[in-house]
Amino acid sequence: MFFETEKFKVELARAEDAYEIADVYNSNKKFLMNHIGKDKIDGNWVVKELEDMKKIDFNPCKIIEKQSNKVAGVLDFKVEEETYLAILILKSDYKNKGMGKLLYGALEKYAKSLGSETMRIDVVTNYDANVLKFWNSNGFIKFKDVKLSWGEKELPAVIMKKEI
Repeated sequence: MFFETEKFKVELARAEDAYEIADVYNSNKKFLMNHIGKDKIDGNWVVKELEDMKKIDFNPCKIIEKQSNKVAGVLDFKVEEETYLAILILKSDYKNKGMGKLLYGALEKYAKSLGSETMRIDVVTNYDANVLKFWNSNGFIKFKDVKLSWGEKELPAVIMKKEI
């Protein structure tokens, strides 16, 4: 386990978690359509994504709700002097309830405890203005406009950073 909150724990995801993780992504259809051009993914897609993240030294994690012991979200990150948060996505049932803010805060505390000085996240800008607002409300500022590639798609995005 990497870290936990009162209601959640964050652990390394494994191939056997693929179908529960796919459920997280599949509950966010707008995200999937925009980011990868599909409205549904399967466990094989998740396994490949887990492998790809490990190859570039990220920690592909599952967020587990302690009470139900079910996967409630996905969190991929790499802690260095500048911690890089690749994704924080919650199952749609957990959205708009303060869970994202809580989990991000726990990640920030964890990264800081390991000597990280800044956080970075790349935010896709063409699909949901609330995502950008969320990161702004958590203290991130726009650093630079970029294009991100995910699979065969190229997406407009901004690099956002925060001192921690």
